[in-house]
Amino acid sequence: MLLALLLGFAAHRASICTVKAVVEVISSRRGYMLASLIKTVLWAMAVILVAALVWDEGLHLAEGYLPSLPSFAGGVIFGMGAAMNRGCAFSTLNKLGSGDLAMVGTLGGFVIGVVGFELIVGQLDLAVVPVDVPLPLSAPRWLLVLVLALTAYALFELTRLWRRRDRSQNLKARGLSPRYRLSTAAMLIGLSGGALYLLNGDWVYTANLTQGVEWFMGGDAAPPLANGLLFGAVLIGIWLSAWQRQAFALRWPRIGPGLMHLLGGVLMGLGAALVPGGNDALILSALPVWLPHALPAFLGMLLGISAALVAHRLMTGDLPRLSCAGDLCRED
Repeated sequence: MLLALLLGFAAHRASICTVKAVVEVISSRRGYMLASLIKTVLWAMAVILVAALVWDEGLHLAEGYLPSLPSFAGGVIFGMGAAMNRGCAFSTLNKLGSGDLAMVGTLGGFVIGVVGFELIVGQLDLAVVPVDVPLPLSAPRWLLVLVLALTAYALFELTRLWRRRDRSQNLKARGLSPRYRLSTAAMLIGLSGGALYLLNGDWVYTANLTQGVEWFMGGDAAPPLANGLLFGAVLIGIWLSAWQRQAFALRWPRIGPGLMHLLGGVLMGLGAALVPGGNDALILSALPVWLPHALPAFLGMLLGISAALVAHRLMTGDLPRLSCAGDLCRED
């Protein structure tokens, strides 16, 4: 629960989001936010693979899937929905924890999308097929090489962050800073997410919300109660961050934007059912252990977000902007 609180707090402090990462690339030709997502994966991978090196039998916590057209298409659909929602899985919770009630519509749309998949798309046999996928590079020699490389990266990144710290602030002041550096947030989210993966397996909310809907409609197993509690702890961590920096305010959705969030949530739910899981599941669970379907699905999400943003610009002449410099980002 403490790890989930920390993850939520750090995610809100840096506003890390896959949609924003694509917005930054398109609007400013820079990739600071995208680099922070990659760093998050590396930190989570470091935690998980160190554990794999210590535990003789390796890890088999995630259900793997072979790369497939439905999984890639699910990534594209999820990305398009996230762009319409103006926020991915992370950003949806950040906004909800800050008081934006339009995100309730997004989550409701997500459930509708999963139900639609079960009722219609699922009947077309488009679901990805699980396979028994042990942790890649489980051979001790190659695992040791990878762990050493990740350890070197971690030491380099820690040294860089320490040298660039604000020397005018003590540790408490830096912890309560209104905005975290992207690299700092990536470290905290990756370490917390990797540790939670070791403790609970695939715990992230898009995967568990999908499993919960499938179970309600007659599926084999309900998501563990502990994962629901972790979801609540993440939201509390986000709320604490918003409250502490006086950024929490209840905002009621307007009809037009509210319908857009609802439709975006429907596409996100449909895409997550196909992948399976949203960008949070890929970044914190699937990519760190190199599951075969993860990278194609994530690339599909980036493609879907890009396509939706370009279409929006062609139709309206408008495009959100994100300016990042000095490991910090600012929305224009």
